[in-house]
Amino acid sequence: MIYLSISVFALIFLRAFQQLNVVGGHYWLAAVTSFAIATAEVAVVLQVVAYDWSAIPWVGLGGAAGVTAAMAAHKIIKGKMREMK
Repeated sequence: MIYLSISVFALIFLRAFQQLNVVGGHYWLAAVTSFAIATAEVAVVLQVVAYDWSAIPWVGLGGAAGVTAAMAAHKIIKGKMREMK
């Protein structure tokens, strides 16, 4: 089930990152991130169907880690992009 947590981590990371892209008006990043979200969504759905209700703790773990990592990563990436200007 570790693959489920990794998939959910990726999905939630990408969704949170996407939200920050939209709020910040970062059109190019938002467009690219959409395709990554689609891939992660399919991976999560396929695994949840296989694991049923026992997936809940693993989904929660991946989600919690993903959202906090996205917030930190977006801050770092946007800071580096500002430095390059």
